[in-house]
Amino acid sequence: MSIKKKSLLAGGLISSAGILISKILGLVYVIPYNEILGSASNNAYYANAYNIYSYILNIAVAGLPFAISTLVAKYAAHEDYKMCLLVKKVSFYTMATLGVICAMLMVVFAYPLASSVVPKDGSIQIMKNVIIIMALAVFIIPILSSIRGFFNGVKEMEIYSVSQVVEQLVRIIFLLSASAIAVYLFDMKRVWAVYFGVLAASIAGFTTYYFVKFKGRHKEKEIEKLAKEQTVSANHSAKTIFKELIVIAIPFLLNAMFGYCDTVINMFNLKPGLDHYGKMVYDSVLNDAIFYKATKIIAIPMILAPGFSAAIIPYITAAKEENNIKLIKRNIIDCVNSVIYIALPLCLALALFAKPIMQVLFGSNETLAIDAFVLRWYSLEALCATIAPIFASIGMALGKRKQIVIITFLFALIKLIINYPLICFFGIGGMVISSAIAYAIFAYLILRVIRKDYKISWLPTIKRVIFMLTGLLGLYMVYLLANMLNIFNWTNNRFLLLIILGVVGILSMVAYFVVTALLKVPQRIFKISFKKRG
Repeated sequence: MSIKKKSLLAGGLISSAGILISKILGLVYVIPYNEILGSASNNAYYANAYNIYSYILNIAVAGLPFAISTLVAKYAAHEDYKMCLLVKKVSFYTMATLGVICAMLMVVFAYPLASSVVPKDGSIQIMKNVIIIMALAVFIIPILSSIRGFFNGVKEMEIYSVSQVVEQLVRIIFLLSASAIAVYLFDMKRVWAVYFGVLAASIAGFTTYYFVKFKGRHKEKEIEKLAKEQTVSANHSAKTIFKELIVIAIPFLLNAMFGYCDTVINMFNLKPGLDHYGKMVYDSVLNDAIFYKATKIIAIPMILAPGFSAAIIPYITAAKEENNIKLIKRNIIDCVNSVIYIALPLCLALALFAKPIMQVLFGSNETLAIDAFVLRWYSLEALCATIAPIFASIGMALGKRKQIVIITFLFALIKLIINYPLICFFGIGGMVISSAIAYAIFAYLILRVIRKDYKISWLPTIKRVIFMLTGLLGLYMVYLLANMLNIFNWTNNRFLLLIILGVVGILSMVAYFVVTALLKVPQRIFKISFKKRG
């Protein structure tokens, strides 16, 4: 008896769907939460804390969960279920220890971190308090990631997907209810909404961990049953598994450290860079537009990267164990084509509809123009940060860990070198351009590494990308028609504007799909047919 096979595209789309729903929920809650926070400075505390938390967490959980998934997939492919359970046990204690260390470091360095990122009109003490509260989440989320990594390894992407939604729902419910009660019922200062907002991540983490354990109990029992039926004993000790986890995880860890550094580099370079640029002031309003509003919105297309990254690890690992080169090539091409096909129209739509999107989410206020300006630039950041990481995940899954780490280090180095001078000359645009240049070099170098061993021809993909760009013309025509009709200025009511934006957005995506379908793009990528049967 063995665990049944599932397709990579289905796994990637299921994983991405869960993250997509959680990100949409994350956009919806900012409407009432923004009202509770009441000021750009409170938004800045919340956003900066989450940026620091995300970077530390990405480092903490990027390595080992992928290593866990890789090892579990490896032993599952050989039907060695005793080893799968041993990996699960060792990974839990490893991630718990890592969580404690990262949380302690976050508390110890709370003050210097706070003083480095707080805007000119902000309070270092409040920022420090927020970072310390967030440290609790840095402890629990790695533990949650260990159990998710295990289920990814056995290709249970539904559990990964649903748990993303549950985590976000719990976080939003606690965040809004606790903040509203504190501010409106007990008449506490609005900064308490910030404190409860960051505490919500910990509450959600604890709740989701037990949800995943409950949701995956049948699969866990199935694997335990298979392990008992297994006649061959596990041939590795816990110590050996730990070493294997670390060996696999270190490249992922370094890759995350360098690969996710662009936001941190932006945070530290933006203030001095804009001072030199002279045409913009780095205050709470701009900080809010970049690191809170735009960052949340571009997370929608960017969900494809972690979704497909989580899915591709077990599939390529299993294909490698079977020495199925043809399947490896097909998985790589399918993954890249799928991400590009979905990411292109989403990112263009963010750029074109930036103003109504910001108006729906945050209202018609004096910051609308700067918010829309930032989002237009950040749509390019979203496109790059969605597509490029997929190549890194593929390279890691193929065992090219050393080369990927070196390339990711070069990415960080290029970003670091060109970021400040480009901000000095071009302001916000320079910050995004520096990311685009660094990501382009990053993707090109990884493609060379992959091609060297697997001889993949990217000409069909290039042809399909050209067809996708043609499809974007259909999307753009819908946007032009909406502008000609002045449709987004028909009302200032945010609910009605949301309906209008939704209708126009759906029509623009339909136009993109129809044009690309006429060119047979989705049919070839997703292996679907629109011909009537029978």
